[in-house]
Order: sequence, then structure tokens, then C-alpha cells
Amino acid sequence: MKYKETNDHSFLFGENYFIYKHREDQDALHLYLKSHPHSCTCPNCGVESRKLQSTYERILQDTPIHCKQTILHIRAYKYRCLNPNCERKVFMEELPFAKPSQVRTTALTSLILAVSMFLSNEGASKVLDQIGIKVSNDTIQRIYNRIEFIDNPDVEAVGIDDVAIRKGHHYATAIYDLEDHHLIALLEGRDSETLKVWLKGHNKIKLVTRDRATAYASAINEILPECVQVADRFHILQNLLDKLKDIFKNELPTEIFIKDGVILDEAPSKVEKKPSVAKLNQLHYDNTPPVNPDGTELIFDNKKRKLNSKQYIDHAEGRKKNKN
Repeated sequence: MKYKETNDHSFLFGENYFIYKHREDQDALHLYLKSHPHSCTCPNCGVESRKLQSTYERILQDTPIHCKQTILHIRAYKYRCLNPNCERKVFMEELPFAKPSQVRTTALTSLILAVSMFLSNEGASKVLDQIGIKVSNDTIQRIYNRIEFIDNPDVEAVGIDDVAIRKGHHYATAIYDLEDHHLIALLEGRDSETLKVWLKGHNKIKLVTRDRATAYASAINEILPECVQVADRFHILQNLLDKLKDIFKNELPTEIFIKDGVILDEAPSKVEKKPSVAKLNQLHYDNTPPVNPDGTELIFDNKKRKLNSKQYIDHAEGRKKNKN
């Protein structure tokens, strides 16, 4: 089979972008991207345009390659809007892998959030640095601060569950859309009062999956009495396991004795094992030195302690001081 080298990088950044150069130094890998001329939509009026105005450059940090910081140098286009009534005459090309004004790609931001979700900001910053991502703990916090939960007052099916902000101390109520499972609200606390206030603004809800908390059930019954409440699979399985544990505690004895694969009706008698006297009598120990296969005596290098060395003298004096 003959192999042919390919220069197609469309699977990395899309068919409209190609890599024309790369450079590697001690600290980072630099990839230089160019945009193909293609039609773009004006963000103001939505009219498509292929009329090029000029080019502009963006520098983004991308997900690392071989644990090395990867920097993208992108040469993209500015387009002229073809709508004479549009206030924006020139608009910049939007990149599919990075939002406007971002200094990181969307994939890198997602990776940072995925790692920092299970660590502190400082810990996540140090771990990410080891795999080639340069981001400070303050930057991670700013990424979290920009996250918005888009509420939908017309949602008809939601899931409700409590989440621990700080386990044992601070809890919240998470509400997510059952259609695509994205979070639409995060309420303070896990009592019924905050949930009631939220439910009053979402009277189109017909189905709720929830945990076993009675506070959530009472709030839903009071505000949306016709709403169908369903226990989610996790809590149904949890209920089943709890019930099985109770059955096992009541039905099974505290101790079960098994011998040769058979369950015994009563505890077996204890048998004290004693060593074989005959085998002990066969053993004989003396001071006969060991010998080599050729019959010569096996000499061991016996390294004795040098009690007159400075180390042992210092230890002895220290023990005397501590005793006094």
C-alpha cells in the first residue's frame, strides 16, 4: 500500500481555514492560520456578503499539542456589508472556534472549566500549567463569573435536584431543562420557599423529575397542583437499594458459616492445629558453617559496627544527655 502525505487541516479548524506555517520554540508551538475568502453574515442585519474590505489578525491560545502551549496566529478578513440601510458598514469575520474578543479558543475554555470544576482555581492553574495551558487562578474565576444561566419561562419539563456548593454547609437548588439537560436556574438554598417563587413565573411546567426531598414535592403541589412529578432513575435505584438493605437485615442472620461450599446450620467447632512433632524432630540446627557446592566453606562478609567512630560516640553522648 502506498501512503501519500496530506496537507489537509480542515478537520482542525474547518474548511475555511488552513495552516500555512508553524514555528516551535522552547516555550510554545505557534500555528499560523489563513482564512479562505467566503461569504459571511453581517451581525447587525443578517445579510450575507463576500465583498472583502481588509484583513485583521487575532492571536489565540488553543488546546496544547504534546503538552506544549499552542498559540494560533490567525489572519482573517473584514467584510463590507452590502445592505445600504445597515448602520454597520464593515464587520469582522467570526471564527467558528472562538467568540469575538476572546483570547482563547472555545475548546480551551471548555477544557479549563472541566479541570477547574474538581479543583480550586489555584490548583487548577498549576495542573493546567503542567499540560501546556497558561491560565491564572484569577482568569479562571473571571471565566466562571461570565457564565450565565438563560432561564426559559415557557419550559414545560424540568428536573429539580439539590447540589452542594460546600458539602455540609452550603446547598443550592439546580433546575435544568429536560429537553436538552442544560441548566436554566440555580436557586439559593434547598427549601421550598425559593422554589415556590421560581415556579410562580413558570406556570407552563407540566412535568417535573425530582429527588426524594419533601420540600420540593410540597412546593410543586402548592404552586402547580396539576403538574406530574416523577422520581428520577438515580433516586428510584437509591430507594430500591435502601429497601433491599432492610430486607437483608431482617431476613439474613448476622453470621453465616460455609464449609466446602455448604451452608452449616450451626457454628463449626474450633480445631486447634498443632505442629507435627515428627517433622520438628527431623530438623537439626547447629553452628556448622555453610559450604559451597564444591565443599569449601562459604565465607560471609560480616561488617561489624565501628563503635569507636565519631557517629556512634555522638549518639552515645546524646543518649546520656537525654537521660539526665
